[in-house]
Amino acid sequence: MAITHFTPQLIGRGDGRSAVLAAAYRHCAKMAFEAEGRTVDYSGKRGMIHEEFLVPADAPAWLRTLIADRSVAGASEAFWNKVEAFERRADAQFAKEFIIALPVELTSEQNVTLMGQFVAEQVLSRGQVADWVYHDEPGNPHVHLMTTLRPLTEDGFGPKRVAVIGEDGQPLRMQSGKIAYRLWAGDKQEFLEQRNGWLDQQNLHLALNGHEIRVDGRSYAERGIDVVPMPHIGVAAKAIQRRAQREGRDPDLERLRVFEENRAETLRRIQRRPEIVLDLISREKSVFDERDVGKLLHRYIDDAGTFQRLMARVLQSPDALRLEGEQIDFATGARVPAKYTTRELIRLESEMARRAVHLSGSTAFAVKAPVIAAVSSRNANLSAEQRTAIAHLRPGSGSRRLLVARGRVRPR
Repeated sequence: MAITHFTPQLIGRGDGRSAVLAAAYRHCAKMAFEAEGRTVDYSGKRGMIHEEFLVPADAPAWLRTLIADRSVAGASEAFWNKVEAFERRADAQFAKEFIIALPVELTSEQNVTLMGQFVAEQVLSRGQVADWVYHDEPGNPHVHLMTTLRPLTEDGFGPKRVAVIGEDGQPLRMQSGKIAYRLWAGDKQEFLEQRNGWLDQQNLHLALNGHEIRVDGRSYAERGIDVVPMPHIGVAAKAIQRRAQREGRDPDLERLRVFEENRAETLRRIQRRPEIVLDLISREKSVFDERDVGKLLHRYIDDAGTFQRLMARVLQSPDALRLEGEQIDFATGARVPAKYTTRELIRLESEMARRAVHLSGSTAFAVKAPVIAAVSSRNANLSAEQRTAIAHLRPGSGSRRLLVARGRVRPR
């Protein structure tokens, strides 16, 4: 199912890593590693579905010349070799990489479209190069996205730290009088903006392709769900676990131990209060069936008897509301399971409908054109669709009503 895995990491010489070697592995390609005068070959690696090497619209001429007439992997090879040649320090950082889980509900083509829109809005618009590769391992479609840490200049690369510019166009100064600087590639706030942008795009594309499921980037605690978060188990850890199981021994990995401990604790909490399952499902789907309940229970339960007992307790809970009984599709003869929702969702949607009816009759709170112009000028990264929506609020546009919600809004 769709998940929110969106993890950044830095690739640098200080950790014994290379941007060129990382790119070769991700692109499943053969590349020249100029810093060491050798060639690396990962062309035998399988699982790559799609690859792109993109530059911002205002990329300098030298970069366009560097990658002209090259394949995607060839452009990646030339660019990251140039980056590594520029960075001279022993502890130099070359790139920031994002490892992004793709929704399994979407097809490969739909995921490529999703990723392309995210890259355009959250990477290229910031002046960064976007080198991304889509891998499709069984049950784990994901993207490796490598981006730049320095601005592109007419003759190469600019500084990693740039002055913070105020609304008057002048550098901001600290109390000491010194100019305030920030990382050009972004700090924690920029990362959160990119992550939230990814979640929004993922939910949009799930909706556009007819899927009701949604992702929510908030923690279980922030959503008021009484379960213990489980650490992400990567491909390498899973391979170690499978090998240990075949050999009949303990894999002896801290991450796996924490995973199993948290899994067992969540099961104990579900046994005490099965409604936790409804809390989890209803954050992703407003209407669900017993298969959705079963998929979630399988995350925490191995015993068949415990599974069946908890399945019955969840579906018979006073908080669960059956919308339709089990049916037979007369066209195919297939069984169509009963559909459920929760009483809390019915209450929320009823309140939303009541407020929508009230707002439809309101003519208050017109938004003045100068205010809209000022907001647009301060937010240069707004998409054309977002600008059109804001322009719709101007007097005379036919709609003068705006509902403001504080915090993040999770679409349904």
